[in-house]
Amino acid sequence: MSEEFITRADQAGVYYLPATRRTALAAVSGKTGLRELRLAIPKSADSRKVLKQLGAALAFPDWYGANFDALFDCLTDPDTLPETGALLLLTGCAGLHKTDPQGFSTLTDVLQAAADDLRQHGTPLWVLLDKPAHGIAKLPQA
Repeated sequence: MSEEFITRADQAGVYYLPATRRTALAAVSGKTGLRELRLAIPKSADSRKVLKQLGAALAFPDWYGANFDALFDCLTDPDTLPETGALLLLTGCAGLHKTDPQGFSTLTDVLQAAADDLRQHGTPLWVLLDKPAHGIAKLPQA
């Protein structure tokens, strides 16, 4: 994976990242200026817990209500993420998918919607999941 690829907003979105490619990603992401966050989702977590974790990890403002609408609003707020964009690596997705399949689906939809919105402004938002999921493509090799 190249630095150029990972900074391109037109390619950013929600993807599955196999474990075998995480080392290559780590080598590149630190050089890009992207805000990087690695979030380990506990096995028994539901979407409410994950929304709280995301808010705390990304230092969202006090008005963040730990719900899907607020997640979208914070991710697309220019005061919340740097202009250079962000890379979120979510591990433990299998547990969330098992305990809260609807919440997992909604979470990935909201993250993709935020990435789509930011793409229009030239800001990349990469969300990389450690579990393959319906409708989620594998991260391209670029």
